[in-house]
Amino acid sequence: MTRIGGYFLLACGCLLLAWTTARGGAAMAQPGQAASSRTMAAQAAPALSPDASEAEPAAELPAAEAELRVQLGRTPDSAELLYRLALVLREERKPKESLTVYTQAAGHRRPTAEELRSVALDYVQLGDYEDAVHWLKVALGLDPKDAAVLYSLGRCLYTQDHYQEAADAFLAALKLSPADAKVEENLGLTFEALHRLPEAEAAMRQAVESAGQDSKNTPESAGAMAASEQDPWPYLNLGSLLVDEQRYDEAIPFLQKAEAISPQMAEPHEKTGRALLASGKRPEATKELETAETLDPKNAQVHFELGRAYWNAGEKDKARAEFALSQSLYGTHSKTDY
Repeated sequence: MTRIGGYFLLACGCLLLAWTTARGGAAMAQPGQAASSRTMAAQAAPALSPDASEAEPAAELPAAEAELRVQLGRTPDSAELLYRLALVLREERKPKESLTVYTQAAGHRRPTAEELRSVALDYVQLGDYEDAVHWLKVALGLDPKDAAVLYSLGRCLYTQDHYQEAADAFLAALKLSPADAKVEENLGLTFEALHRLPEAEAAMRQAVESAGQDSKNTPESAGAMAASEQDPWPYLNLGSLLVDEQRYDEAIPFLQKAEAISPQMAEPHEKTGRALLASGKRPEATKELETAETLDPKNAQVHFELGRAYWNAGEKDKARAEFALSQSLYGTHSKTDY
């Protein structure tokens, strides 16, 4: 693996060399240029749904960072405080600073598997999936039964187009954490990328079932819905797969469930509109697609689908306007004969 130093001082990087070399690893090093990005066409494989680690930073994180820095001013050699600060910096989406602090922390205590997973997620933020995969594999060397590490490894391998390896990682994670809706969902998308559609559908249906079961098991005293129930993606991904297979009547309930969970999200409305239009329910389809357009006015696919709905309704001028918008947003010739 080629690495070009940039964000870390060589001295900092060497702090980890002694213990990682003994395990066949390498010191944390700064990525030079970002690892190769995904090269396959977007339509060849579904995009992974967002992960919790990609969420917007919480409002309280700056205060937490400030407090940790005050504490470190008193005890600058505290490994625990350094690891906590590095985690907060990652969650604030400051990956370069986070990696520097992780390296400092490693000079006082070896990182755990979960801390190395956090290091890997810093590299994900930097777009360097090669180094992310490297550190996740080092983490697995420390704890082969860490389901969270396997899950993150699967997502990174998927992004590198290594779909079979990603599937293996997700399957291993499920053995350790059965009925995990997010792992099942990502496994389904990976099977879809591998064109193993029956297995993709089975995994996605299991993700939906697990998401619903998690909600039922949440105590009423918890107040809000379970995190999985608040996640529209298991329902959206299954509905989208069924739409692609032209099983529109089966798809619509799952897509409408995704709408109910995230009404301000455009994609469920767009997919529902496509399914309704294909089912001959043009007025309902048009309403869904107009909602999607309002929520995401720069989405070329939404404009194209809305143009189809208008065209089918005989509203040719409105249809042509939507097709023109779609074409301008795609930046290429629109695939239509209208």
